[in-house]
Amino acid sequence: MRRLLSFLVMMSLLGCGAGPTPEEEASLGEGEAGLAAPVLASPPQATVDQAIAAPLGWFGVNSSGGRYCSNCNGQSIILAIAAFKGNTSADARLLQQMRYVLGNNRDPFANGGYMAQHERMMTGMFAIAKRTPRVWAQLTAAEKTKIDLIMKATLVGSAYTTSDTSNAGGATPTGIDGDTNLDRDWNPNYREGMVGAMLVSTLYLGGRTATDTFLDGYKHASFVTQLSSAGLTRLASVFNTNVSTPSAGAPSAAIIQSAIRDYRYKGLALDQLFDIYVLLANDTFSATVDCGLNGGAGVVLSTGEHSGYLVEGCAQLPNKGKVGQLKEFRSVDANGARSSITYAYDGLKPDLINHAVLMAYGAIPSGTTTTAVVSRISVGAKDLFFKAAHGYRNYAKGKDQGLFQLPATGLGSGYEFNRPLWEKVIAPAYGL
Repeated sequence: MRRLLSFLVMMSLLGCGAGPTPEEEASLGEGEAGLAAPVLASPPQATVDQAIAAPLGWFGVNSSGGRYCSNCNGQSIILAIAAFKGNTSADARLLQQMRYVLGNNRDPFANGGYMAQHERMMTGMFAIAKRTPRVWAQLTAAEKTKIDLIMKATLVGSAYTTSDTSNAGGATPTGIDGDTNLDRDWNPNYREGMVGAMLVSTLYLGGRTATDTFLDGYKHASFVTQLSSAGLTRLASVFNTNVSTPSAGAPSAAIIQSAIRDYRYKGLALDQLFDIYVLLANDTFSATVDCGLNGGAGVVLSTGEHSGYLVEGCAQLPNKGKVGQLKEFRSVDANGARSSITYAYDGLKPDLINHAVLMAYGAIPSGTTTTAVVSRISVGAKDLFFKAAHGYRNYAKGKDQGLFQLPATGLGSGYEFNRPLWEKVIAPAYGL
């Protein structure tokens, strides 16, 4: 363990990451005796070059009020990890990306719901970038303040929607803005974003003590003023919904403040981040590998066509019968059975970012629990990439959602970033 801590301090001196805080040192000691905590590998230069060339990501609202994250495909995380590992070629573009979402109606929403999965593309980036002194030092004091506010806002939004207090007695809270399209126990594309925000922001803020102090002393009206003063207009608007639009059903300041105090998620406190992550990952990768619904035949549509199945290569599908398939290949939604590679991928992406941030902060211990959860992820990732290459017919919300298949190049939809994030950056730490 002393060797590991010395290594992390050396990384700090080299500009590859900050040294561990006392709380992080404590978390590093949780691994089994003699085993070093897993360490991120540096992304391949070809992947970094693609990330540098990719458009900058940002948050927006369409003409019908729908929220989205444009160009949030994983390039921001590749840039952050590359810089963290000492690859200076990523620095300039990483700084551009960080600055691009600091206001100008491009900042996130942080209502604690559906968009949390997409917000991880930026909050994960901020958390890892903070561990890279030579990059972090190039930000102005005002820019760092804005990032702090974004990380605190996403923390508050998700703390409100995921806390045991808000969900007591089977209750389901709305989002900070009154949004009802959320639940902390819904499919992984929700929970990995919502609960994952608690992991990422807690590490960013310095651990449980600092985070609990902020949440326990949180004053909503004052925080809205800070957001507005910093030019984070979208965040300020979301957090001010209860005042600006009383009919939206948004929680009052008093309700929010009470719900996030003494935060617990399913009984776990914020010094149990790895335990929280294991709950998330074991759910996200909880299905048994198969070729689709009804034994791989899919469901029969009114047209006589089939949906919810692997269209080619079932006989060659690896790991059949093993646990680890992404849950949304074998899940349910409001309209019944769901089997969708698109939704499965939406669960994988935030999970991998949550995992990478925990690794960057030395918060994943070595041992049998880690080995077991990583084994599931390995099965699930390999299964997803196989199905993406061979084609999968999506079935969700009671109807066919079309065929998803990557081109022969394997590029598109962020797979060019998220596949190497697993295969080249995270998996090597586990000998995979």
